[in-house]
Amino acid sequence: MKKHGLFKAILIILGLLVILSFFVPGRQGTASYIGLGTVLLNSVQVFYYFFDTAVFLFVIGGFYGVLSKSGAYKKLLDTIVLKVKKNSKQFVFVITALFAIISSLTGFTMSLFIFVPFVMSIILLLGYDKLVAISSTIVAIVIGYIGGLFVTLRNPSSYSTSFVTFEEFVGVDKFANTFPKLILLILGVALLIYFISKHIKDVEDKKVKYELNDNDLKISEVKDNYKNIRLWPIITVLSLIFVLLVLGYLPWSSLFEITIFNDFHTWLTSIKVGDFEIFNSIITSISYAFGDWGQLGNYMVICALLLVFSLVVKFISKMKFDEMIDSFIEGMKKMLPVAILTTFSLTVLVCAYNNGFIENLITSTNAAMGSINVLMASIFNILGSLVYPDLYYTAYGVYTPLLSAITDESLYQVLALNFQTLNGLVMLIGPTSLILIAGLTYLDIPYTTWLKYIWRFILMLFILIFGVLLIVSFI
Repeated sequence: MKKHGLFKAILIILGLLVILSFFVPGRQGTASYIGLGTVLLNSVQVFYYFFDTAVFLFVIGGFYGVLSKSGAYKKLLDTIVLKVKKNSKQFVFVITALFAIISSLTGFTMSLFIFVPFVMSIILLLGYDKLVAISSTIVAIVIGYIGGLFVTLRNPSSYSTSFVTFEEFVGVDKFANTFPKLILLILGVALLIYFISKHIKDVEDKKVKYELNDNDLKISEVKDNYKNIRLWPIITVLSLIFVLLVLGYLPWSSLFEITIFNDFHTWLTSIKVGDFEIFNSIITSISYAFGDWGQLGNYMVICALLLVFSLVVKFISKMKFDEMIDSFIEGMKKMLPVAILTTFSLTVLVCAYNNGFIENLITSTNAAMGSINVLMASIFNILGSLVYPDLYYTAYGVYTPLLSAITDESLYQVLALNFQTLNGLVMLIGPTSLILIAGLTYLDIPYTTWLKYIWRFILMLFILIFGVLLIVSFI
């Protein structure tokens, strides 16, 4: 299972879904079989519902393909590596904490993957293995999500217009779990740094059998003459991408009640010369204010921005247009395995969602037990997070029926924390997890190797989450 472990693991889950559909009734309580033909049709349906996800991955690959041909980008990598070489461990730990904090404060998970290849390259150039690289980036992002202070999800009852916290979703104050999440964030980061530090020491002492230090990212230290290459343009590009990502996708209005961006957007799009709308006619009539970019599709706006910034990098590096196109295509090829496995994972989602067996299991369990408790809700949460790797569908297909089944409102606060933390836990180990697929496939880390490496951390993290949930339930 080592060579194509993720593919085989997802295939096993898909096969179990097919078999399960012949024994467990679907959403309406009636048989809803998932035949092989249905699986194929659902895989095609993935392109309709999640087209932006595949495009997002390809555009990131293309963007880094162009960056990798830029002398300024190579100089930036080399400069950072040389400056932090003497304190490389501290740099790794700072990066780990930084990714977690940004994820916690913004709620971004998959979107932050834009910066992951850049940071992974630095860590690999510092001489650390791929497991350190993925732990300091992907795992850190998920830890930030688990202890996410401002994590939001698209409201299932208002698909394109509303983003809510997990607490608002269940019906309590949107910042009711701020302190428990802060504890999870601080202890989760500390635990991860300890885990990474121990792995680094084990590698140095040659105590591990799964060290992965072969760098196949095709990025190496550059020793050319840097005198005529300026760093500030490429730093500006990367900084602008981050700033626009935060401004555009963080729901300022619904989360913080900041309306300045909506007001500015209304003013800008209403400017006219006579009856001629200047912005809408010359720029675009399809635009959203900062904070509302998610309404245009999760990733489509940032894809457009990355295409623009690819052109900017071309001009900064004085690259020929044909060279830029070739580099972009070469980078897209790097992301092809990621996109394929992501599509396969989302096929599991479409099959499970169209069948609706989890909703029926929740309803049946509630009828048999009289009321679903937090333990049963946790089991359904883990199962739902595994087969619904997109949070919106987890909320619609699992959390919504659970809320209907649990009538004790005193449980809602702990239930909100339960939803968020266990969903994040599955992201770190579930073979259908989109961000895990991206990290493992991009670095070519076998899934079985990942399980051997991460299971101790998952166990410690689960104990931490369970302890915090237990405390919150008694407060």
